[in-house]
Amino acid sequence: MATADLKSTRIRLAYNDGVDEKGNPTFVYKSYSYIHSQATADEMNSAALSLASLSSKGLSNIEMIQNFDINE
Repeated sequence: MATADLKSTRIRLAYNDGVDEKGNPTFVYKSYSYIHSQATADEMNSAALSLASLSSKGLSNIEMIQNFDINE
């Protein structure tokens, strides 16, 4: 039976960067690696909001990205 082993976790913050020539919103992204694998969603949200407060751009979205190794 195959198993999925957590390899890494990171968060990605999407910031509003204005609009394009068609009026669609544009975004810039910043990723942070080395997130503790046992961090809760509340802890990640709190950390992301703290980091976002250092930017002059408005925060649009917070994403958690996890990578797994699949083994037999």
